[in-house]
Amino acid sequence: MELKDVLFDVQDGVGVITMNRPERLNANSPDMARSMIDILSNLTPDVRAIVLTGAGRAFCAGGDVKKMGSDLDDPDSRPAWQRNHPERHVATAFWNSDRPVIAAVNGPAVGLGMSYACMCDIRIASDRAQFGALWIRRGFMPDAGGTFFLPYLMGVPNAFEMIWTGDIVDANKAKEFGLVNKVVPHEDLLEEALGFAGRLAKGPTIAMGMGKRAIYKSRITALQEALEFEGYGQSQLRNTEDHKEGVRAFIEKRSAEYKGR
Repeated sequence: MELKDVLFDVQDGVGVITMNRPERLNANSPDMARSMIDILSNLTPDVRAIVLTGAGRAFCAGGDVKKMGSDLDDPDSRPAWQRNHPERHVATAFWNSDRPVIAAVNGPAVGLGMSYACMCDIRIASDRAQFGALWIRRGFMPDAGGTFFLPYLMGVPNAFEMIWTGDIVDANKAKEFGLVNKVVPHEDLLEEALGFAGRLAKGPTIAMGMGKRAIYKSRITALQEALEFEGYGQSQLRNTEDHKEGVRAFIEKRSAEYKGR
């Protein structure tokens, strides 16, 4: 198994997946998404729980906006983007795994990075963590299950507020919203997450996996439908003037001027 942009280590029955593009704040890449799917699809029996975290000071800064910028005027990019969207499959890979999956959110988890945190079963956040549905700032809508996980975890009104404003909230506010189970001092995060995952790994994990399947069974179809519509919605939004303006404004480090078209 060849991994790119991701590290994987096993410690006392806990598999630690580390998103590893610290120079880009762990902004997603197709290789990162595919590597996480490969890990989850090839777990050995000694791996009884999973921790997901990020290298450096961020959990995951979302999609690679600079790559979006290079694709804006490429007439061939839309069909390729529609065909190749591995991030869509990361959510179902996490949900279909019979292992408990714990997100150790060590810093900013925004856009797609927030979706990656939300698709885990439990979230433990550093007091330096931040969460934000930043897609709207690029004239975009959430992907990788963002439209499913946010209302599922925090309720529809709070989800609309985050998705429509693009505001960033700190870890304590995220806990109030229901996004986070626990907030811990930054220096204690990995110890706390590994300790909790290790406790689960020593338990009756077959029963835990069956309980996880029971909880998600009635929701997995809704998740898959949300993922499909997100792919459709983003493919439509890529051609809007507002999306192009949002991406260019980010790259040019200026405020965007949206026209509603």
